[in-house]
Amino acid sequence: MKYIFDFAKRFFGNLHREYGVYRVIKNSFPTVNIESNVIIKGDIKNLNLGKNVVIQSGTILHLGGMEWCEFKGNLVIGDESVISPHCIIYAGGPGGVRIGKRFDCGPGVGIFASRRDYTRDINKHVFGRVIIGDDVTVFANAVIGPEVQIGDGAVVAACSVVLRDVPPCSLVGGAPARVLRENIK
Repeated sequence: MKYIFDFAKRFFGNLHREYGVYRVIKNSFPTVNIESNVIIKGDIKNLNLGKNVVIQSGTILHLGGMEWCEFKGNLVIGDESVISPHCIIYAGGPGGVRIGKRFDCGPGVGIFASRRDYTRDINKHVFGRVIIGDDVTVFANAVIGPEVQIGDGAVVAACSVVLRDVPPCSLVGGAPARVLRENIK
């Protein structure tokens, strides 16, 4: 019986903390639709959400504020943007992630403002700001690495790995991603 009470205490304690974060977000950003089962790690004051942003279930938002990211981080998501289910946005580190207006993000997308430096110590990271312009579409399971800027109106194909800047109004795809078509809009 003791184990059942311990489990319930842990479960409902986590549930209480989760709804506390949701309450803070809804109070700060009243037009945001954040579904259940969204995990938010780090300092909530490093989050800035525009109007009518949708963040769907299973998404992880890492806002930094921890030792591994030098206690820094920043995530900005512009108006009318949609983060589909099971996306991961790591905005930890000095640069963070800035997403423009009307961003359309497919499920399983990963956006990372940091990566581990595999040539050095396991605790060393490389940080680089990620900037995504307005009216950008990123299809399912694409990965965007640090130090990348994606121009307005660009489209990233599914399962692409974006390691370099993407010009405005271009379609990129592949691993690593390359420009497949320009002036698409």
